[in-house]
Amino acid sequence: MEPAGNTLADETNAKYIIHTGDFGFYERESLDRISDRTLKHLVQYSTLIPHNVRSRLNSNAPEVVRHTIQHSPTPFLSEFPSFLSGEKRLSVPVYTVWGACEDVAVLERFRAGEYTVHNLYVLDEATTYPIDIGGVNIRLFGLGGAVVQHKLFDNGEGVDTIAGGAGTMWTTALQIGELVETAQRNYDPSETRVLVTHASPGREGLLAQLALVLRADFTISAGLHFRYGISYNEFSVQADQEHYRNRLLQSQKSFLQLWESIKEQVELHVDDRQSILLQNALTVVNRLPPSIRDPNAPEVTTLMAPTDKDEQAFKNMWNFNLPDAAFGWLVLDVNGGRVSAESKAQGFNFSYRRNSNVGTNVHITPPPPSQGQQGQQNRGQRPQQQQQQQQQQQQQPHQQHHQHHQQQGGIEHQHPLMMDDNNTDSGWDPVQAQNDWNEGAVQEQQQQGWKDSASSQRGGQTRRQSVRSPYSVYVGGMTYAPVSEEDVKDFFGRENVTNVRFPTDPQTGEKKAHCYVDFVDDNTLEAGLLRNGHDLKGNKLIINRPNPAYESGRGRGGRGRGTRGGYRGGFRGGASGGPGSGPTGGVSSSSSAAQQGGGDGGF
Repeated sequence: MEPAGNTLADETNAKYIIHTGDFGFYERESLDRISDRTLKHLVQYSTLIPHNVRSRLNSNAPEVVRHTIQHSPTPFLSEFPSFLSGEKRLSVPVYTVWGACEDVAVLERFRAGEYTVHNLYVLDEATTYPIDIGGVNIRLFGLGGAVVQHKLFDNGEGVDTIAGGAGTMWTTALQIGELVETAQRNYDPSETRVLVTHASPGREGLLAQLALVLRADFTISAGLHFRYGISYNEFSVQADQEHYRNRLLQSQKSFLQLWESIKEQVELHVDDRQSILLQNALTVVNRLPPSIRDPNAPEVTTLMAPTDKDEQAFKNMWNFNLPDAAFGWLVLDVNGGRVSAESKAQGFNFSYRRNSNVGTNVHITPPPPSQGQQGQQNRGQRPQQQQQQQQQQQQQPHQQHHQHHQQQGGIEHQHPLMMDDNNTDSGWDPVQAQNDWNEGAVQEQQQQGWKDSASSQRGGQTRRQSVRSPYSVYVGGMTYAPVSEEDVKDFFGRENVTNVRFPTDPQTGEKKAHCYVDFVDDNTLEAGLLRNGHDLKGNKLIINRPNPAYESGRGRGGRGRGTRGGYRGGFRGGASGGPGSGPTGGVSSSSSAAQQGGGDGGF
């Protein structure tokens, strides 16, 4: 089987590939080290598992899944062992960071020099690679793993500076500090600096601050299993520089709260070398754009930049967030000193909207005429016509009620945007869909029952009432560790919560990684919203008001993408691949062009 990276290089005439993590750094022995939750995620997104096998594995117990993967004649977890042995080869140089789903033991063997793969270069805090192409000297920096606030000072099972465990990997403060040191040591103002990360600087303020300290011209990161790539600068998505500063200020406050609580303990256990790296990390945390509204605000001096009142990166630093490689990629064409970009994405299949009208007849009933108009019409009608009209008006409410139930009941519970196009193994993640309030409503409808029959008996004039509380919030991001209803109630305060609802996966019957919380009143709701970004059992929560249900003749509204992630938090991938793991990102370039592809590639 030809590796996806080689196929991407052939299609784009690329000379280099940049990958944004979840590359597939797993070997046979890794299976015993992977937790059940991580294994389920890998099965969901692995491009090596056929669709029919994936469906069967998703419904089996973890021990059955492990046995199936262990004894499969073809690799289901990763093709990495084939590349390690030399049986398969990468046709062009591939530069990658590790993702959120990797085996830390494998990466440590790369760091120690025990493992090498032809044309594979691992970007981390201690290494940097230059690429001279198309009249531009490109300098690559990389930082892999998920950004998990409470793990910034935890190495997990890692014995070196690399942090990870149970088949997952994350970023630490020491790694951030060492990357700053690496960038200082290799600083050259003539180079174009590219920061490659697994987590997105657009979601993680700490990474955005790191990009400022490194004076990055571009950032490239993994998406949350998106179907489209994202390209932006902060000027295009922020109202002004002050909004940009406030976003990073929140990141700073969050880190410093953690740091103050563990500072004494950490300082007792670090040596002189690690102390320097911690100071570098704190330099990143304290790097904020200058305030444009406070005339007394000090100008900002970075490690590699002169004093400047206007943050140049606000307009000049460009960010690329890549889709899974199975869905698209980004090509950076470098020629004559100019870096141009071209993206390709599979996108969504919207043909269902046309097909949804085939089996559903939607009748539009004109508004009833005014009394004056009806009187004029009745005076011009024969008695027989008036009698027929009265009979039709009496039947109308019952017809409308019947049509409404056809529209609500004749649709599938899964939104077409969440389905695989043409039955492919696209693996769009329904667990991360934030805007599926309607699905929760459908489940409540099944559990509690609607009272429509009584309404129709009263003349059909009463519209069906929603069971949704006006004081509800969406709580997502619970992808790292399982959370129960009791945990959620304790988090918000039991006296403030009236109900907690976890939607379930229609295929597996398991709870999804988000829920809906009903509060007592508006005051407790607002207090709950203020806890957005707080930690619950290792999960960085995303808390906001649920999107209103979209009511139309087609029934359910569309679903958007929710958390990552938690990874896409949790195990967000956006770019994962490697010898056959899930989503990945990549960069490639032709003889005079550098190109980049994102998403799922790798082994």
